[in-house]
Amino acid sequence: MPTAPRLRFAPSPTGSLHVGNARTALVNWLAARRAGGALVLRIEDTDAARSGAASEATILEDLAWMGLDWDEGPDVGGPRGPYRQSERGARYAEVVRRLVQDGHAYPDFESAEEIAARRDAARSAGSALRFRGQHRDRSPAEALQLLEGGGAAVRFKVPDRAVRFVDGLRGDTGLAAGEIGDFVIARADGTPTYNLAVVVDDHDMGIDTVVRGEDHLTNTPRQILLYEGLGWQPPHFTHLALVLGPDRSRLSKRHGATSVAEMRAGGILPAALCNFLALLGWSPPDEQEVLTVEQLREVWDLADLAPANAVFDETKLEWLNGQHLAALPPDELLGQAVPFLRGGGLPAVSSEAERAWLARAAVLVAVGRRRLTELPGPLGELLYPTPAALEKAAAQLRGDERAGAVLAGFARLSRAGALGTEERYLAGVAQVREATGAGGRALFHPLRLAISGQDTGPELKQLVPLLEAGAALALEPPVAGVAARIERVLGSAP
Repeated sequence: MPTAPRLRFAPSPTGSLHVGNARTALVNWLAARRAGGALVLRIEDTDAARSGAASEATILEDLAWMGLDWDEGPDVGGPRGPYRQSERGARYAEVVRRLVQDGHAYPDFESAEEIAARRDAARSAGSALRFRGQHRDRSPAEALQLLEGGGAAVRFKVPDRAVRFVDGLRGDTGLAAGEIGDFVIARADGTPTYNLAVVVDDHDMGIDTVVRGEDHLTNTPRQILLYEGLGWQPPHFTHLALVLGPDRSRLSKRHGATSVAEMRAGGILPAALCNFLALLGWSPPDEQEVLTVEQLREVWDLADLAPANAVFDETKLEWLNGQHLAALPPDELLGQAVPFLRGGGLPAVSSEAERAWLARAAVLVAVGRRRLTELPGPLGELLYPTPAALEKAAAQLRGDERAGAVLAGFARLSRAGALGTEERYLAGVAQVREATGAGGRALFHPLRLAISGQDTGPELKQLVPLLEAGAALALEPPVAGVAARIERVLGSAP
């Protein structure tokens, strides 16, 4: 790879960003950033029937959500634009004409039906069709004249030799002589094919390092021939192994969520998704798998990628997501969780104090969770216990005199404002223990049941001060403090 390489990510805006393409984007971004190079974003929208502005906007939004940026592109500009293929038609037509004029390409008038008949005939004879058009041997002047008459596709004239190149992961590879027929570089309506457009774009945009999926391996020899015909230096190619589903077939919707948008909606953090995608085919040098994007920039290396296909393991992704969730500071966790908390009956926050309090609450219920989607339910149950949960708690506590005495002690401390911090709560625990003689489960379990309606949950030394602080805020719906919760379960003030 060049010292300061120029790489590109070139999505087609025909739908959501697939995780396989997101991995390619991340790999290009990491390679560019680690080497101090540049990353170009190019939109390959020559398929007008399937491409759309809405898909382009979604792809850019998904990339930005992942934390990826680019140095040149349709939204940020740059000196080598335009960066949408739909805006580069005149340039493609110029290059096609040049190839015809130099004797490297020729017009072809055969219809799809005629080509299909030739392919069927070759198949019947037990061979593959190596296409050679009837105007292949025309002089450049004759070929140009035919081209200017209109109605012709244009084919590149493939020489009778092998086409080899050195791939960054696979080493020497390519196609043998006779494996490539004369391929179309421009359709009859004048639009370029992928192979022609990508060569012109990469050359014009100074791309010297191409990192893309291995499904392009058979395209690369064709593109190298175009580079040679145009007298241009081809870039260095690296073809990433495929991302497979658990059954080792190509990842598809039948395996579940496969787009960045679905991952985002499913409560996956951008840092966790980047971490997971970076690990596909790559192992950290110190075996530390939980890495932030900043850490990945320091240690990830394209040269260390494995050429074998990688398996998309959703369980591993969820585990990584849980690790990243646990590491988030409270304010960042709340920022990520807010879209999932809206509309779930949870309190709306308007002040900094309210926001800080809700962030503390989110941290408590995030322990052990693996997705942001898992937060609203437990948080709602903690802040607003259901009548059924409270009735169950009351039934467990009814008739237990020691539990009643314990709860009465905590209720008095709550009304006196003596449970508002962890230190005060611990001091209160000591007072209730001394007054009632209760300890261990007999001391703590009644309190947990009464204030949450649950047998398990966050540590009481964190939960009790949180509820006391929430009761002091003007939240809507209001959050009950410890004394009010105990009274609600016992049916009267203890």
